[in-house]
Amino acid sequence: MERDEAEELLRTMFIDPVAARTRAEQVLVPHPDPALASIGHQVVGILLRDLGDTDAGLRELRAALRLARRSGDTSRSADAMATLGLSLCVAGHMGQGLRHLGEAASALEGVPLGRVLYRRAYVLGHLLARFEESAADLARARRIFAVSGDEVWEARVLNLQGLVDVRLGEAESAASAFAASRALSARIGDEAGVAFTEHNIGWLAFLRGDLPRALEQYAAAAARFDAMGVTNVDLVLDRATAYLSGGLAQDALALVESALVARPLQAREHADLLVAVAEVALAAGDWSRARAAADTGSALMRAQSRDVHRLDAELLSVTAGDRAGGSPVALLRRADKVVGGMRDARAPQLPHALLLGAALAARVRSARAADLAVQWLGEAASFRQAPTSALRALGWLAQARARELAGDSGGVLRACERGLRALDEHRATLGSQELRAVSSGHGAVLAELGTRTAVASDDARQLLRWAERWRATALATPATTTGGAHDAQTRDDLAALRAQRRRLDLARAEGIPTAALEARANRLEQRVRQRVLQARGSGEIASALDVRELLDALREDDTVLVELTEVDGVLHALTAGRGRVRHRVVGEAAAAATAVDFALFTLRQAARGRRAQLDVAGARLERSLLGAALDGVEESRIVVSGTAALQGVPWGLLPSLVHRPVTSTPSARLWLRARGAVPADDDRRVMLVGPGLGSGGAEVPAVAAEDPGAVVLDGDAATVAAALAALDGASLAHVAAHGHFREDSPLFSSLTLADGPLLVHDLQRLERPPHRVVLSACESGVMQPVGDQELLGLAAALLSMGTAGVVSSLAEVDDAATVDVMVALHARLRQGGGLGDAMLAAREVAAGDPVLAATAASFTVLGT
Repeated sequence: MERDEAEELLRTMFIDPVAARTRAEQVLVPHPDPALASIGHQVVGILLRDLGDTDAGLRELRAALRLARRSGDTSRSADAMATLGLSLCVAGHMGQGLRHLGEAASALEGVPLGRVLYRRAYVLGHLLARFEESAADLARARRIFAVSGDEVWEARVLNLQGLVDVRLGEAESAASAFAASRALSARIGDEAGVAFTEHNIGWLAFLRGDLPRALEQYAAAAARFDAMGVTNVDLVLDRATAYLSGGLAQDALALVESALVARPLQAREHADLLVAVAEVALAAGDWSRARAAADTGSALMRAQSRDVHRLDAELLSVTAGDRAGGSPVALLRRADKVVGGMRDARAPQLPHALLLGAALAARVRSARAADLAVQWLGEAASFRQAPTSALRALGWLAQARARELAGDSGGVLRACERGLRALDEHRATLGSQELRAVSSGHGAVLAELGTRTAVASDDARQLLRWAERWRATALATPATTTGGAHDAQTRDDLAALRAQRRRLDLARAEGIPTAALEARANRLEQRVRQRVLQARGSGEIASALDVRELLDALREDDTVLVELTEVDGVLHALTAGRGRVRHRVVGEAAAAATAVDFALFTLRQAARGRRAQLDVAGARLERSLLGAALDGVEESRIVVSGTAALQGVPWGLLPSLVHRPVTSTPSARLWLRARGAVPADDDRRVMLVGPGLGSGGAEVPAVAAEDPGAVVLDGDAATVAAALAALDGASLAHVAAHGHFREDSPLFSSLTLADGPLLVHDLQRLERPPHRVVLSACESGVMQPVGDQELLGLAAALLSMGTAGVVSSLAEVDDAATVDVMVALHARLRQGGGLGDAMLAAREVAAGDPVLAATAASFTVLGT
């Protein structure tokens, strides 16, 4: 191999790393020419370093430097020295590495100098956060490569320039640099270069607040790296951060834990992943694990002279210590150092550090601590005008805390509202219902502070507005539109998943091993989920509750709303109706949760024909959940909006509600929306019967006999495709099918039909949701509380799509009794009226028979 050919291999090794390493080991490393052998060892050393085998990589690079010096070629020696210097820095030996880089730069000119400048710029910017110095080296390197026409190195410089531009606040310049780098890399066939720039384009989108775009780019970059057999730790870290920002802690944890064992790690990578573990553990509530990982990561970064990055680890450690109940005095001393360091370094986590420090200072009884709290909150409040919604929300939270210290309740509420508005804008960009729901947790602190302040104001209308402000907003956010290649891919993957699930069921029935089938199904699920997470939102923001509009609607319908809200472990009831809102303190929220558990247990016992005290369970529920909230409501209809934790309540069991129409709703705003919904086709009713039911769907023939115009899909005809076609735009859908709630992933909850599961993801693809839905199978109404006051599940998905009302069961029900309950319910629906009237009719038919009564009480109405 000639010298020029060897240099070209060194220059283009990342286009095909495996082939480059093989050629270097077989042809160059054993070559008698020390210059060519030096290049071979350099290629092998770089690739070993990037695969995480740091020690072996450094041995190869030291051999490359020795051979280069033996060759007497100054340029070759300087290039090998520069590569070794960069690798030493990456391994944590900053002083020695920078000396090598400086020595190499002073000995070179032209293209070789440009390569050294690029390497030093990487160390200065990426590892040491010395961005101005990094930018200066990059400017020199880019001029050199532009003149030489070396597109490989020019693409690398542009990519790194984009990263540095972001840190210097030049977002548009960064976007241009990344786009140019990607185009150059694609033109020369450098897959690694394309992957790196796609990663960085995603990172810039994340910083700009476009989470779906970030997730899409990260997934594209990960696919390219996977195809090359490479685990890129920086990409892992950025994807984990994106998942955490969306509230997806378990996804972040799976990513980080996988990366920790994927391959041998460099010291820098190990430290970064430990800090990521700390951040994920904090999100999951594991304070001890978070603190241990943060402290170890901080120690490693100190040894690597990575002082700016170490501050992030210190902040996580202090946060974990605070949440674990550590001493505020000791933690405040550490927070003071973190704030000072982050302020000097202009670190992006500064507002988080300021808010944490202010909270610690507020708990320390000293004049200096009080002054620090005011000072830090004021500094953090300056981020109210930040470019991203998350930072603006933090700034407004700081402003709200400052107003709270000043005793300005009006200022607290105004600041909380502005902060939540910033988060509304962020969530409007998210098309995934799951992402909108779990990301709601970011507004929990603002909503809680606003609600607590409203409780103290003794203004019931204001408290109702704040109880609604952050409740079920993911369901009320207008749905995103679907279409295009992504939508077609999702449809195909859902069909493949359905077929896979059927094969799994057959294999289990025949006793065949299922590990491979389950792995395939899991991969399909992840593909669907990742694509859905990348969906863009409509950009529309759900409107806030108009209390006057609500009261007018309630008066018109002769209905009273009871909204429950929890503040500091205490349950409050807000009763709205007849032109006014009243506030009652109910009692401890824990007692209410216990009463719900007892009621559901009692219903299960009764459904099995066992002795059960339904009246006792109902009275206990009413006492614990409503207290005196129904005093003076006379014979009005009732709609109840419970907290997310109190959605699974059998309201028809309560003595004051059993003899009147009662429905529930995740929020008053959703009730108003459902009230105004109209069916796409008034006269299209559908009945579906899935396989394997104990009753065989016996209520369907009985109901259909009284409604000959209804479309019935049973047996082999009840396929997913036929069901979706029939459900689209139906005025009423009755579904008698086994429901499977997936607690680990609620949007993969399903109904079992003839050819496999009909998933929530399938329903979300309907152009027009059914107007009303009756789900007659056991426990079909289970929903999962997520984020802050948000819900996921089958019924929640239908409501979010625009379905006006859903009847479903909260507990096990008796098959024969279900037939009687459903026949009575449908008879009342044919006479006119809403689902609340229909369920009342069913309860009246069931009165006097314990099993029938328990079955009727187990069904609840969500919506109207």
